[in-house]
Amino acid sequence: MSVKDNPLKGIAKAILAGNGNLAVEAAGRAVEANFSMDDIVMKGILKAWVDFAEWHHRDPIGSLKMWLECYNTTNKVLKLLDSKIAPPPNPPFSILVVCVRGEGHVIMRDIIALMLKSKGLKVFSSKKGVLVGDISEPLSDRSLKFVILSCIEEATKATLSAFVKGVRAARPDVKIVAGGPIAGYAGADVVLSDPSKLFDTLMDLYNKM
Repeated sequence: MSVKDNPLKGIAKAILAGNGNLAVEAAGRAVEANFSMDDIVMKGILKAWVDFAEWHHRDPIGSLKMWLECYNTTNKVLKLLDSKIAPPPNPPFSILVVCVRGEGHVIMRDIIALMLKSKGLKVFSSKKGVLVGDISEPLSDRSLKFVILSCIEEATKATLSAFVKGVRAARPDVKIVAGGPIAGYAGADVVLSDPSKLFDTLMDLYNKM
């Protein structure tokens, strides 16, 4: 199947080109063709960012010149996909997906939030980096079972550790799952490197609660 005929490849190619119109058009075709949200995210959006990382390794300056266009294009696709997801009528539990304040690499946070919302979960998230004082609403929701953290920037280690300790103090019943290059410093209950395994991991943990 050619890139033209395969909307997933079309999404990835358009994101790398920073072409929002083409990316949204390809995402729309993928939805109409009944591709699963997992496939659209994993083989379209995340594939683009894996390719971007390889591009950055080869050509740091050239790739960074395109970073903002790639990021904005990804957000356009995520906005379209989010509009296609109906609110879950009876979510089994709710989750909070965030980055701590000071974290600049937030695209994975937004991708994960969309993926889990598409699975029928109630998802709290924030477009800004957060401290514990910023998340009083989700922490007060007794259906909240998990906090998902995307952890990339070295400079946020202290903030990350303080955030995890603050969540545990407020809600010791909530499990914390972290992913990213510095996830091991978070002190999370679970460190996960493969986003495709996140939902199954959450369900396993939930069924053991």
